[in-house]
Amino acid sequence: MKLVLDTSALIYIVERRVDIGVLLEHEIHIPTAVVEELRTLSARSRKARAAAQLLPLLKPRIVERRGPADVAVVELAREIGAVLVTGDSALAERARREGVPVAKFHKGQLAIY
Repeated sequence: MKLVLDTSALIYIVERRVDIGVLLEHEIHIPTAVVEELRTLSARSRKARAAAQLLPLLKPRIVERRGPADVAVVELAREIGAVLVTGDSALAERARREGVPVAKFHKGQLAIY
C-alpha cells in the first residue's frame, strides 16, 4: 500500500517509539514540504530532530512538493492514490472530505479511518 506521511505522523513515531517495521512493508512517500517543515522544527524540537534522522531508515520516496505541508500531503496522496498517515484531526477531516483515505497509529499499528 502507498502511504504519505505528514510531519505529525513522523513526530508521533518518535514520541511513541512506534516500531517502524509497521511502515516498511509499505511504499512510503514524503513531500519535500514535510522534510522542510521538519528541518524548521528541528531548530527548537528534539523530537523533530529525531524524526528527521528517522527518514533514511524509512527509505521514503521524497517527492518534490513546495508550499504548505498540509496542502502538499493531501495533494500528493490524492495524485498517487495513497493513504495519508496523520495525527492531525483537522487535516484528516479535510483529506477525507477530498476523498483521500486517512490512517493513524493505534496501539502501534496503522488503522485506516
